[in-house]
Amino acid sequence: MMSKKPMLIRILVLFLLLNFTLYPVAGIEFQKNISENTIHNELQTEDVSPGDIIDISLSNPYPTLGKPIEISITLKGNPTGERFDEMLDISDDYEGLIAKSNGIEWKSANVSIDQVLVKIGRLPIYIKKIRWYPVVVGNHTLGFKAGSFPLQTKNVSVSFDTENIIFPSIGCPSIINKGESEGLSVALSEERRNSEDTIDIQHAKLESIDGSFTYVLDNQSDIFYTWIHAGEDKVEDELITNYDIDSVPCGFYNISITTSKDNYTWPHAVKIIDGEPVECTFVQLTDIHIGKNYNFVNEKKELESIIKYMNEEIQPDFVVMSGDLVDWFNVRSNRNFFRELQDIIVTCNSPVFTTPGNHDRYENRLLRLYAPFKNLLYYHTFLSPMCDYAFEYGNINFVLLDSGHDYSRWEIKRNIWNPTPEGSGLTNNQMYLLEKELGNNKMHQIIIMHHPAVNDIDDYGLFAVPDDLPSGNENCIAFNREEFIDYSLDNNVTLVLTGHTHENKIFNSVGENPSDLYEWPVFVQTDSSTLNKSSNGGRIVKIKNGDIESYEYVLLIHVNNFYHTKRFER
Repeated sequence: MMSKKPMLIRILVLFLLLNFTLYPVAGIEFQKNISENTIHNELQTEDVSPGDIIDISLSNPYPTLGKPIEISITLKGNPTGERFDEMLDISDDYEGLIAKSNGIEWKSANVSIDQVLVKIGRLPIYIKKIRWYPVVVGNHTLGFKAGSFPLQTKNVSVSFDTENIIFPSIGCPSIINKGESEGLSVALSEERRNSEDTIDIQHAKLESIDGSFTYVLDNQSDIFYTWIHAGEDKVEDELITNYDIDSVPCGFYNISITTSKDNYTWPHAVKIIDGEPVECTFVQLTDIHIGKNYNFVNEKKELESIIKYMNEEIQPDFVVMSGDLVDWFNVRSNRNFFRELQDIIVTCNSPVFTTPGNHDRYENRLLRLYAPFKNLLYYHTFLSPMCDYAFEYGNINFVLLDSGHDYSRWEIKRNIWNPTPEGSGLTNNQMYLLEKELGNNKMHQIIIMHHPAVNDIDDYGLFAVPDDLPSGNENCIAFNREEFIDYSLDNNVTLVLTGHTHENKIFNSVGENPSDLYEWPVFVQTDSSTLNKSSNGGRIVKIKNGDIESYEYVLLIHVNNFYHTKRFER
């Protein structure tokens, strides 16, 4: 009989090898020692001191939104001296596009990406590698400081990975109050060669979602234009323009823009209302997982049933979908799950806001062996080019955040296999956006993202996410968890709505069941809307005069062509 000990060792080695492929959002990955015979001559300069930066390289100076790049920083060692610690500071000075308050603005900021203590020893050089996760489209100057040398910089241009109307879209629509709004803000992104003409809008129109009326928008104002490098010989034009909609009746509209190059459209992208709503009802749906294998549920039909019910019975002001909207995506597949999801969303009579989850990045079937997919191209193509944004409605500020890709999936636990991985979390850039741009603590705030920030048990075992907070971190965001919880405590956040765990749970900031369900902030986990016929549904949030009245999870069961609902206790 084969000994169990060698098998256990093999399993541990496999786990280690798999997890070495995992990268934090923006943090030091590993330190690599290089012998003298591998040093390039250009790095052997005598005017630098031990601990100084002598080389910086980027895997891609023209990344797209949401796709990380690898940065290698080489520091001089101290072969003839003592060991010492050197602080490496990495910053991001950028100008880019920020989506908030039903529009997009071109804003600038300087943000600390990371600060790392590097141990310098007696080897000739030391290399630090990080993965930087871009969350703002625009022009970035990454700064690197260590040792006695002045700040060193590298320019990085972050572009969109799709040419289209950037805002509004089906997954990031614009809800406009005619009485207070300055008009419809539209952002457009189009790629061209350096020698080609700049972007030029020829026609813009709104079409009612039933196709009965079309309104031409021919009164542009407040035009902002810039461009971003998208490669050695190509650029990406970014154009923001406003349109007067006083003559357009209230209603729900598709939008289309025609340029000299192409025609761009988004269905269900603009909702025009007359007056700020005193009462508001919205529904959170999550973890729909269209295309999931190895189960007996047709997620597409379940979502269709839920949306039909919402149209007929709830008629919400809007819907939020908090990640894992499809289970995986592959262009070689016979099915396009993002297209199928879009086809279902357009049957909803309410605007739908989305944010990505870890599964929305998977480029093929999730097999037993995990690989850290980080590609959001298809999410951006079929739902929304934007991932982090904010909007105000009913005197509430809503912030939607991308909580990242899988961070640690494999752990040694009682059941060996952990099917629900942690999220990489929020980058320092995202925390800056939340604190300085997207957040508004002068009113109640609701934050929506896929991974939770609070749980009642701690992650443990191999590859556990370490921290010393009183709340549990199982299945939670890995980076900036404490900072996010502190922000929620200090900035008038009422609800943090998440999915990912496929459970209905409610916690306070220390991971306990709150004694008062209205003692804000409340950290809410919501069950999958489609994966279990006995518990399919969504969380209904009711607001009046800017205050949360209720946030119940509503169970929807379809039996013999009749809808049956059951409201769970919060």
